[in-house]
Amino acid sequence: MFKSYFKIAFRNLLRQKLFTGLNVFGLAIGMTCSLLIFLWVQDELSFDRFNKDAGNIYRLTAHVANVDAATVPPAMANAIKTEIPGVKNATRIAPFHRIVTVGTTKFDEKNIYFADNNFLQIFSYPLLSGNVNTVLTAPDAVVLTAAAAIRYFGATDGAIGKTIYIDNDIKGTTLTVTGVLKDIPANSHLQFDMLLPMQLYDKINNPDGAWTNFDVYTYFQLADHFAATPEALRKIARQAEDIRKRNDKAPVPVSFFVQPLTDIHLYSHYMLDVPGQGNKDYVMIFSLVAVFILLIACINFMNLSTALSSQRAKEVGLRKTLGAERFQLILQFMGESLLIAGVSLIIAIVLAALLLPLFNDLSAKSISINLLNIKVVALLLAIAILVGAVSGSYPAFFLSSFKPVTVLKGAAVLHGKKSVLRNGLVIVQFAIAVILMICTLVVYNQLQFIKDKNIGFDKENLLYVKMPEIGDLHDHKEALTTMLDQYSGISSYTITDNLPTYITNGMELRTPAMSPTDYLMGYRLRTDENFLKTFNMQLLTGRFFSKDVKGDDTTYVVNETALKAMHINLSNAVGQKIIFNDGEGTIIGVVKDFNFKPVQQPVEPLVMKKNFGGGYMVMRTTPGNLQAVITSVRKVFENVYGDYPFSYGFVDEDLQKLYLAEQRMGKLFNIFSVLSIIISCLGLFGLATFTTQRRVKEIGVRKVMGASEAGIVAMLTKEFIRLVVFALVIAFPVAWWAMNKWLDNFFYRINIGWWVFAIAGCVALLIAFLTVSYQSVKAAMANPIRSLRTE
Repeated sequence: MFKSYFKIAFRNLLRQKLFTGLNVFGLAIGMTCSLLIFLWVQDELSFDRFNKDAGNIYRLTAHVANVDAATVPPAMANAIKTEIPGVKNATRIAPFHRIVTVGTTKFDEKNIYFADNNFLQIFSYPLLSGNVNTVLTAPDAVVLTAAAAIRYFGATDGAIGKTIYIDNDIKGTTLTVTGVLKDIPANSHLQFDMLLPMQLYDKINNPDGAWTNFDVYTYFQLADHFAATPEALRKIARQAEDIRKRNDKAPVPVSFFVQPLTDIHLYSHYMLDVPGQGNKDYVMIFSLVAVFILLIACINFMNLSTALSSQRAKEVGLRKTLGAERFQLILQFMGESLLIAGVSLIIAIVLAALLLPLFNDLSAKSISINLLNIKVVALLLAIAILVGAVSGSYPAFFLSSFKPVTVLKGAAVLHGKKSVLRNGLVIVQFAIAVILMICTLVVYNQLQFIKDKNIGFDKENLLYVKMPEIGDLHDHKEALTTMLDQYSGISSYTITDNLPTYITNGMELRTPAMSPTDYLMGYRLRTDENFLKTFNMQLLTGRFFSKDVKGDDTTYVVNETALKAMHINLSNAVGQKIIFNDGEGTIIGVVKDFNFKPVQQPVEPLVMKKNFGGGYMVMRTTPGNLQAVITSVRKVFENVYGDYPFSYGFVDEDLQKLYLAEQRMGKLFNIFSVLSIIISCLGLFGLATFTTQRRVKEIGVRKVMGASEAGIVAMLTKEFIRLVVFALVIAFPVAWWAMNKWLDNFFYRINIGWWVFAIAGCVALLIAFLTVSYQSVKAAMANPIRSLRTE
């Protein structure tokens, strides 16, 4: 029986080659898009789940004064492990950035973490060589990833026992490789190239800050028997607060929170968090996009199948007369749908595999389609069955409902209710496509707004170079500046401990008039007297740091936001005292606010202090031959610092990197909105083709009676244009609401202009008109004699 159904289904599909092709092509495109998006969503949701005990691992975070922080005091890990029941283990990590020397070669390493010796016992980062229980116990140990070992020594084999030299204090330290890890999975929120023992961190940091400095990430592992209910986790957080209060008498208000390991990637937007976090909103948005595109493709199939039902009415009537049951007809028609879905899926898999490198490049992923993975196979089968069932269910039930007597007499089978439903599906289809189009326009304009926004300083032509911070190399800073003063390609330069695009150092501050419990958290930037000139920033009152003024080591310049947060008026700001958790100083000036964080977030309080160390040299270059400037700066740098790595970048490019997620979202939206329009037009083209074929004799009669070709085209197209207009009426308010919700994530945002809807509406109407008019013009220009010959 099923073999017979398959043969009949195959013959019917071949009989209607055009419509079968439209269905297969539309479903294949829809499945390809949805498959790629689902793989991306699956990857985003998989972060950190490779850890064997992922469900029992949590991170402790803090709310300090007015900010949320992903870091906590260094002493907290051991305290919660020993004092809180149910906490099985706890570990700490802290980021580090230093120059690593291997032999005579130097490497600028940015992905280093200090880690406790139990770190690899809690997290599942497998070792290729070394003992998981001892690799981080020695104070001079270092654990490398496979990629780092190959970069340093050419291979992972034989790396154990070799040494590297790392700058971590005035003298530096020689470290011995004790372990080599497999490369860190891409779906880990922690990305690093090497691990250093936490004893080394404790050695180079102030031990007095064990309870006052919030500078380490702390993870803990719950016992297997522990019931991690929301209330139980809140209790752990409260116990952590009690522990801190007993050990730190500072009046700064602090609250702790417990965050599941598997939530960190998508739900973390803390101060001082690890880089590269995802966004749960984008996961939801693209999940909806995948569903919408599949829905558009399914609607195509349903519309074309029901529209073609008149051509199969007598087949149904004859089968029922010969004894076929309705459920048998339903099985037959569902079989046809599943066959089309299966063929479309095969094409979609091939297309997805071909497009995957491009998709990975756009989304910054390394996704693959593994057909041997049971989860991937299950996903593919689920898509095919779902699409086949959704697409074929209504046509199957509709076709199988025909009455044999009625259809064999030649009565019409496409009643008004069916046309209303089909028209409704076209409206839904185009409404979804228009919504995606509007979203694309809004995302593009918001990104352009971010790109062009005045952020408080001139970001163009700013070249920066990473400078040595320690040892004898640091003492050559004066020699470097002397040589740069003689170069005409640089108009000014400044030395800061951090770039304005990456200020991470925090500090607690208040005024004498504020209560000791009213400390607020601000950011700290150490810089020199040339900072304002180099960045073209505005000084609102007072003065900036100066070489000619002694005593600037206890003076501070603040931004407007810090002034407002401390309830100080601009007119009397100069001379005001600021109290910090470790001292006090005097305000000598106030600068106009500038954005040093993404524009999704408001400007935070900032305190600037005189820089007596290194960090970054930022140079304002004269417009022109930038490559020549870089070459000259490199030569100056090498003359002063020898083989110290020359690492440079551009401030404007760093600013753009802050919005990579939004840029990727915009590009993907562009692609998927275009494809949704294409899929919608395939369905519209098919319906227009069927409509003109069904009305070919009517068109012939009208032409014989004197109707013009333009009038016939207008008659055939106005029905479909009216449907698109209805779609616009639905799409506009939905898109306006959805995009305003997205824009609410930005502290600085655009207002959605009327022209966005006008452009989307005109484009949709134009595309629909061109799609339908092709068939309409073809029908209108046909010779009426041919269509009436059989009458």
